[in-house]
Amino acid sequence: MAGPSCRFNHRTEKSIRPAVLTGWEKLQNLNFAGADTMNNRAVTLSLIMGVLAVLFVQSYIGSLEEGQKKKFGTEVNVLKAKVDIKDTETIDETMIELSVIPRAFLEPSAVSFAKREKQEESELEGTRVIKSLAGSVAMVPIKKGEQITLNKMTHPGIRTGLAPQVAPGRRAVSIGISETTSIGKLVKPGDRVDLIAVIDSGGKDTKIVKTVLQDIVVLAVGRSVTNNVPRVIEADPTGGRDRVRPLAEDFTFNSVTLEVEPAQVQMLALLSASGENLLTLSLRNNDDTERVNLPGVMLMDVLGADAGRVQRVPAKR
Repeated sequence: MAGPSCRFNHRTEKSIRPAVLTGWEKLQNLNFAGADTMNNRAVTLSLIMGVLAVLFVQSYIGSLEEGQKKKFGTEVNVLKAKVDIKDTETIDETMIELSVIPRAFLEPSAVSFAKREKQEESELEGTRVIKSLAGSVAMVPIKKGEQITLNKMTHPGIRTGLAPQVAPGRRAVSIGISETTSIGKLVKPGDRVDLIAVIDSGGKDTKIVKTVLQDIVVLAVGRSVTNNVPRVIEADPTGGRDRVRPLAEDFTFNSVTLEVEPAQVQMLALLSASGENLLTLSLRNNDDTERVNLPGVMLMDVLGADAGRVQRVPAKR
């Protein structure tokens, strides 16, 4: 006969098994819930650290930008050459592009404008400025990437040509020159010169040299006019199309045009009328405007005490 303990164990096994299983499942669920909570905390912490890292990087970049602005100034939009542009070449929209640089790197007279808040606004303004420059002519070669400056180009208009360059109350007059009478043809439009006349009087002391004009502006050399594009457009006899011929390095000219007073025009006409006279240019610094009273010089003045040794040549009849 089984004892009470045996009966208790059988009943206990049957009665407590569901309770044990239920408790174990709860314990497992509790463990899983704890693991999920830990994972959620880890994910949340990772997100927080990521956000903090982004904010730190943004703050660091912002501080660098502020330092750059203090050192080099704010950024501005500037126009640069997209390709190499030749001397006297007509500029079109495909040759220029928009670029952003610090203000400290901006060249004097560069074509620029303030950077807009939106990139689209800057691009629209850049397109407008580029279109306004189309048709301009390069006065000097402009390399790719070089800033477009106003002193490197000109825009043909009503102020081009010779007449607009003549100051009110003055006159333009041309004289013939050679390589020896024009400083090796190195004189350029805009230069300032003195004019020396070698006058043949026809007497026994046949020649006298006199500085007749001082500090005279050269308006043109040949067909190259001051403040104008140094080029001419000619018909191409082979291709039938117009071609541009630069005048900057043209040394085939044989005349220069000077800006003088009306009374001086008559004097130059008189001196040029005789083929025995010779007119010579003397180049001066453009900042030197001093005029001095110089007496004429004859051969006897140059020879001094040796003048008597010179054999006099009879005057021409």
